[in-house]
Amino acid sequence: MLKRFAYVALTCLFLTSATAPSSAQQQQQSQVAPTNTAPVAATFNLRGIDGKVYDLSRMRGEIVLVSFGATWCAPCAEELAALEELKLEYAHRPIRFLWVSIETEDEASNSRLRSYAKAKKLTLPVLRDINRTVYGQFSERVRLPLVVIFDGEGKLSDSPLVGMTASPELYKDRVRSKLNELIAIQNVSAK
Repeated sequence: MLKRFAYVALTCLFLTSATAPSSAQQQQQSQVAPTNTAPVAATFNLRGIDGKVYDLSRMRGEIVLVSFGATWCAPCAEELAALEELKLEYAHRPIRFLWVSIETEDEASNSRLRSYAKAKKLTLPVLRDINRTVYGQFSERVRLPLVVIFDGEGKLSDSPLVGMTASPELYKDRVRSKLNELIAIQNVSAK
């Protein structure tokens, strides 16, 4: 009986390890949040800590990259530095970069967000989604940072990007690839 139990346990262990994704596959899977496969037209109005309202529907004609994060999220800080560099790189293109804090006002007041933006030398507008209603359209649970990119028509261009890769350079390459693809499509459509 003991031999049979050991055989069954080893068989189960083997099957579990054989069907489990490798760590590389797990990392790749964790980079994409599930979403609908069809392009989704989205709208949102979020207030920035600058007092302005940012309305996605008024940004038609621009590619819009929205990064959701929080001040307590260390990978978010790394991602913001990478996005700041990309913002400079694409300054001559119709691309808008936005950062959205999903923290409540108790977790991070506007004053705290201003201090955070100043410390991180952010030039991206800092918006608030305190009820996580906009964030909830793209992910069922909190996984940060989360980036969504909208094409010039305001449609979600692809599955959201979740997390940071091991290297900021690899992360920028991934985002750059998506932005260049959308720019090429937008240029073809304009002709």
